[in-house]
Amino acid sequence: MPSPTSPNLSRTEWAAVAVALQDTARCGCTAEAIDASSGSLRRLTQFLFGRHGPTPLADPRLEAVRRFVCASHVGSGASSDLAKALTDHGFSQAQIDALDLLSR
Repeated sequence: MPSPTSPNLSRTEWAAVAVALQDTARCGCTAEAIDASSGSLRRLTQFLFGRHGPTPLADPRLEAVRRFVCASHVGSGASSDLAKALTDHGFSQAQIDALDLLSR
C-alpha cells in the first residue's frame, strides 16, 4: 500500500477509475449511476424505461472508487459523503484529492 501522502493507485484501482470514466461517457453519471443499487425499483426502472445504469463492481473498495469518480464528475454534493467511504477503505487524502482531480 502506498504511503499516506502518496497519491499512487494500484492497477485495479486505475481499472476502477477507467470503468467510472466509461460510465460517465455512457450514461452521464446520473444519480442512478452513482447509487448503483440493485433493488427491485432499479429493475423496474430498467424494464419500463430501458435505461441501464452501470453494474456495480464486485469489490466494495473498487466500487467506492467508481462511485466517487462518478459523483465528482457531475459535481454532486454526494462526492463528499463518498470521500468518507474511500477513507474507510484505506485511501489517503492525497489519493482522494487525485481521484477528484482526475474525474473533472
